[in-house]
Amino acid sequence: MRFSLYTLPMQSEFQPKKVDERLAGPLWRSVSRVFRTLVKAFAFILLGVLSLLLGLVLIPISRFIWGTGTKQEVRIQGWIQRMAQGYLFLIQAAGTCVIRFEGEEKLKEPGILVVANHPTLLDAVVLMSQMPQVDCVVKERYFHDRFLGLAAQGAGYIPSGDGPRMVDICVEKLNRGRSIMIFPEGTRSPSQGLGTFNRGAAHIAIRANRSLVPVTIRCNPPTLNREEKWWDVPRKRFELTLCVGDSLPVCRMAQSDESQARVAREVTESMRHYFERQVSIV
Repeated sequence: MRFSLYTLPMQSEFQPKKVDERLAGPLWRSVSRVFRTLVKAFAFILLGVLSLLLGLVLIPISRFIWGTGTKQEVRIQGWIQRMAQGYLFLIQAAGTCVIRFEGEEKLKEPGILVVANHPTLLDAVVLMSQMPQVDCVVKERYFHDRFLGLAAQGAGYIPSGDGPRMVDICVEKLNRGRSIMIFPEGTRSPSQGLGTFNRGAAHIAIRANRSLVPVTIRCNPPTLNREEKWWDVPRKRFELTLCVGDSLPVCRMAQSDESQARVAREVTESMRHYFERQVSIV
């Protein structure tokens, strides 16, 4: 019999059934909520500790032994993948969530450009857990964050602050056979629907002559979103599903006689329509 905090019976042998239902039900819901809030706090702290361990200990030691460069960045990204896998295992074992994948084998291919919607704080971590090598486009403030910044810099991630430079770096890395991960919304999605899509991913795809590999992320019930406070917890264990779709080719559009800016706008609109259809599927 599988033990679950959400299905544990509260029947008592020493009280009538009606009294038990009135008293034990609300009490157990309160205890369960407190427990899940503590687990969520622990998950945040653990993520910060792992980032500091990587940035303050492992990366400096690795640089001292092997130096810097492309091989070093790829090695660090491999460590991040294994840390992400361990982290996700722990939070699932604690009963916080269930994570499911569809088509994740497509993420193992080298030199791909991955685009995804962004409903939760866990999206990047979950994607990293499936990709042996990936250069992530991260917010400028995260790139210089005291907890996440050292690891992001050591792994060779790309800050998004300077748009044209970000595109140049991504194109150069794709041309060297490295994979890129970018969230076109630039931040977490609103609780309902999608945010505004930036054109950076489209410009990268056009210039590097790459198809887009779309990953649709769904969270049920919604949690860890932009409007939520860190102490808010869903009423039950949430399920995070990542579905890797078929590649979205941009080559035909890029080879047209239209200006690159107009083609990038058309690619972005096409990409947004794709995700709108996917996130509406229940």
